[in-house]
Amino acid sequence: AAAAGPRIAGACKVSAESDIQKVSGYIAACVRSGQPAMVLAISDLAVNKAIKALALARNFLTTDNLDLVAQPRFPEYDVNTMTANMQLDLEVKQTRISLEDKVTATMCVSQHSTPSAVAGAIASTAREGKHVTKVSCMGPQAVLRTVKSIFLARRFLVDDNLDLSFVPEFSDSDNGLTVMNFYVLAHAPKAKGEAEEEAAEPEPAQS
Repeated sequence: AAAAGPRIAGACKVSAESDIQKVSGYIAACVRSGQPAMVLAISDLAVNKAIKALALARNFLTTDNLDLVAQPRFPEYDVNTMTANMQLDLEVKQTRISLEDKVTATMCVSQHSTPSAVAGAIASTAREGKHVTKVSCMGPQAVLRTVKSIFLARRFLVDDNLDLSFVPEFSDSDNGLTVMNFYVLAHAPKAKGEAEEEAAEPEPAQS
């Protein structure tokens, strides 16, 4: 469920059949080592499990006072907008992130939402200086569309010199169903050279 593959060495590959507990344990172990693995998924069910595994890994890291943020990519998007081939780049944070009281905008995504439209809304909140947007959704298709929306919003913000990361977290709805919350963080983009310099310093950083 979480092993190095021939395509990207050291990557954590998540499938529809993956054990979320094992995947999240692997991700948490990588974060503790300061070398978080890239997370790969290629279907809506796999993407849903990957995001759940990230949220669970964050729970595992509570006692270590560590946390993680993620940035999504869809390498095949330009040739197939319906692609579910997702890559997540993870970054280690040396302290826990508490975001609920910092939320400045909220929105919900359904299985019928259009990612480009949601992306436009996310990008607009970032341009307005709202640094934490909470996006809530339920179900594999809604989760996939949310992740794709964040990916597209990152593209929309390139000329604004802004970038986005997200932190996933579970919550329960009024009817007892599990909701996935994406706390979308707006920040300055990290240049490749800057990322390499930080990686060489004591405080771990990965872009």
